[in-house]
Amino acid sequence: GDYHAFFVREGVITALVADVAGKSMPAALLVSALHAVLQLLFAEGREIGEIATELNRHIHKWSAENKFITMIIVSIDREHETIQYVNAGHNPAYLIVDGRIDTIKSHGLPIGILSGTRYAAQTRAFPAGSCVVLYSDGITEAEDMNGEEFDNPRLEALLEHHLDYSASLIRDQIADAVDAFVGEAPQKDDETLVIVRRA
Repeated sequence: GDYHAFFVREGVITALVADVAGKSMPAALLVSALHAVLQLLFAEGREIGEIATELNRHIHKWSAENKFITMIIVSIDREHETIQYVNAGHNPAYLIVDGRIDTIKSHGLPIGILSGTRYAAQTRAFPAGSCVVLYSDGITEAEDMNGEEFDNPRLEALLEHHLDYSASLIRDQIADAVDAFVGEAPQKDDETLVIVRRA
């Protein structure tokens, strides 16, 4: 199942999208554990690399061997015009800065795979007008009636054509495009989309 959250503290906004392996009750229990630990770690004022490291330790301890979580977490500091991020085995996010699209690729194992995994946040410039697009694989792996996936090139083309749109309009364009693509085909995965644009 998918999970997303927002946290705001001292002028920094943090957003995350996670995808928990599995379905039904086991996945729901893991999402509950994820939510509880994240709330605690953010309340303690930890930075996102440390949060991912501690989260990994807890999830590995509590969950079955075949259970893990892919996660991307980003923190936007408006005063310093930076974005910090940790991508733990999740699909690449998109960064739109100065009219150019770049990717935030995975640079760590999924959460819960190995107990001793440590995560370090990476930092990039994020001036006014910049945008970050987070999503779960339910977006790019949405299938039409023929079993063809929506896939990343279609998502990237949409972003290219809507670089200057507001976060809500970009969200709507992507959601509408995915819905039109799949038509009446039943979907097997959750679809989560989180977009943050700096004013």
